[in-house]
Amino acid sequence: MSETTVAAVDALVARAQDDAALRDRLIADPKGTIEAETGLTVPADWNIMTRDNGGSLELAFENDELPDDYLELVSGGLDHYYDSCPGFDPSRN
Repeated sequence: MSETTVAAVDALVARAQDDAALRDRLIADPKGTIEAETGLTVPADWNIMTRDNGGSLELAFENDELPDDYLELVSGGLDHYYDSCPGFDPSRN
């Protein structure tokens, strides 16, 4: 997963913090909103959900289960992504 992809999703989540309509769309349809707002294609089998964590939005995989193809994308040294990944909690590992 490229830094550009991560930055685009992070920017979307940041914008949704201050934009109620975007926030509501991201909560109701995270995949569709990511695709519409960033132009990124989210694989059909990725079950993404949006959590409201005390007023702060977080994107996460449903049931916190990472799809195999996602693991392949991030393998090979992109550890910095996990530090900025919405919903990632290193204390749960």
